[in-house]
Amino acid sequence: MAKMVRHRIQFALLAAAGLVIISVQLTSPLQAQFEGERRRSDLGPIALPGGSRIEFKSFESQCLKATEPYSIFLPPSFSKDASRTYPVIYFLHGLNNDETSWTVERYGHIQTSLEQMMLSGKVPEFIMVHPRGDRSFYCNYIDGSKRYEDLIAQEFIAYMETNYRAKKGRENRAIAGTSMGGYGALKIAMKYPDRYAVAVGQSPIIIPGSNPMQLPEEARSSRFYSFFAQMLTPIFGDPLKQELWDANNPLVLAKDHKLAGLKIYFDYGTNDQYIAMAHLDEGCKALDRILSETQTPHTFKIHPGEPHGWALIASHIEETLPFLCQTFR
Repeated sequence: MAKMVRHRIQFALLAAAGLVIISVQLTSPLQAQFEGERRRSDLGPIALPGGSRIEFKSFESQCLKATEPYSIFLPPSFSKDASRTYPVIYFLHGLNNDETSWTVERYGHIQTSLEQMMLSGKVPEFIMVHPRGDRSFYCNYIDGSKRYEDLIAQEFIAYMETNYRAKKGRENRAIAGTSMGGYGALKIAMKYPDRYAVAVGQSPIIIPGSNPMQLPEEARSSRFYSFFAQMLTPIFGDPLKQELWDANNPLVLAKDHKLAGLKIYFDYGTNDQYIAMAHLDEGCKALDRILSETQTPHTFKIHPGEPHGWALIASHIEETLPFLCQTFR
């Protein structure tokens, strides 16, 4: 019986790890909902009341061998003082979102909250940049064709520090993300603690267990499994390479004592439909236990009644943004 329950939980985890994309393939109302979470029609600059600016740009990425889109928030003084340099927050979006999702009208107060907190002195001025991550989980593909981890941890840092008066040094870099991006932010910061001082993962996809593809035969015939396998195999191989999965698993990376200097925050809401459906809350709780066992300082919060993704971010920005900025000078 215990084995059967464990298999059912693993299968549910697969369904949720496919997350929004699985749902949108199967139900048109959800398709409309999540397509609406991308800013498609207007990619002109956004001027905010206090002088901040959001721009939608792209650059030629060697890691992807393609043009990589991104959106960038430039603080109030950026256009006024050409000699001033700024710390940077690298923000990673979730599945079926893109670099424009955080700017859609329903989440407009995220943009204005950034500016208002700067103008009120609650946080210092910084640049925030959102690269496009597609369905990559911000990992390098096993065949080397797409290197999203290298894009974020190496190429994009160099690009920002060359083109946007970004300050150098790990104390001037923070990384954050939601859902798939929450996983990506925690994973990349744990792999490269010498490059980031702070990491925040909100509603992160952290899958408990040692191998997400170890399922009973009946689950393997399902369309959930086939879609999830289709998404993961370009990254981790077919069959999945255990050592590659471990090298990108926050639950494994968290056991490394070199994380002591990295400031870590992660959270989820109990009304998150994907966590409630598939027990992804257990992944967050497992990460909390491991970090506690290794005596790695971190902040873990459970928000009663709160939802998934951007809505959770908007509700707690007054808490998470100062956390991200704590090493900025």
